[in-house]
Amino acid sequence: ERSQAAPQHRVQDRSVALPVGAMMAARIRRLETQLQEVDTALADSPPPPPLGREVSGADVIVTIGTSALVEQVADVVRRIEEAVNQAYTYRRVSRADVRDRLAMGDAGLRANRVLHLAWRGDELLGACSSTYQPPWTPEGCGHWGLLSVIPEAQSTGVASALVRAAELRLAAACEMIQIEYEYTPGDEYSGRLLQWYEGKCGFECPSGPPRNDRRYTQFRKCFKRVGPELSAAGRHAHLTAMRAHIEREKGRLE
Repeated sequence: ERSQAAPQHRVQDRSVALPVGAMMAARIRRLETQLQEVDTALADSPPPPPLGREVSGADVIVTIGTSALVEQVADVVRRIEEAVNQAYTYRRVSRADVRDRLAMGDAGLRANRVLHLAWRGDELLGACSSTYQPPWTPEGCGHWGLLSVIPEAQSTGVASALVRAAELRLAAACEMIQIEYEYTPGDEYSGRLLQWYEGKCGFECPSGPPRNDRRYTQFRKCFKRVGPELSAAGRHAHLTAMRAHIEREKGRLE
C-alpha cells in the first residue's frame, strides 16, 4: 500500500513549545485519566471464571512472548523451538520462525498474532499462537494453533492454560474461533485429538463427524462461536492487559 505524502505549505508556526518537564507532566496526567477510565470499565466487567480443577495448583503462568525475551531469558529461542518440535514430533518451526513470532508480540495490544508461552517458574512448558484475523479465516473469526506442550508436562493442565489464554485474547475482538487438525480413524493419538478439540474444547466441524475410513487421514477445520460469557471474560482480560500497559508507560515517564 502506497502512502501519499502530505502537501507542503509554508505556514508560520505560532505555537508555543512547552518545556520538556511540562510535556511529561501532561502526558502522565493523561495516562492517569486513562487508568481511571479503565478501572471504571473493569469494575463493570466480571473477571473470567477460574480454570477447571485440572490446572488449579499447577502453578502455570502464561505470558505473551516478545523479542525482549531473547535478552531476558537464556537460550529461550532454542527452548521454544525444541518444545514445539518435540510436541509435533517433526521440525515444525525453526529458530528464525521463533524469532519472527516473538517479534510479532512487540506491537503489544496492537499485535495481530502473538505467541503465548507457558511457564512453571523458569521452566518453559509449552506454546500456542493466537491471531485476531488470519488471511485464511472468515471475517471476524480468530484462530489459535501451534499448541505445544513438552512431553513431561503433558496431561498436567498446561494445554488448558494455553488455550484459555489464547481464547480470552481472541474473545475480546472475535465472534468465532477456528482451529484445524488431522484425524486418522483408528489412530490412538488422533482419537485423543478428536476428544480434545471437538469434545472438551467445544469446537464443531461443519462437515460433521469424521468418516470411519482408515485408509485416509482427514483434515478437519473446526469452529467455535464466542458466547456471551467468553466474550465478557475476554473483555475483562483485554482491559486488564490495557491497564498493565498504561501502568508500564506511566512508570517509564515518572
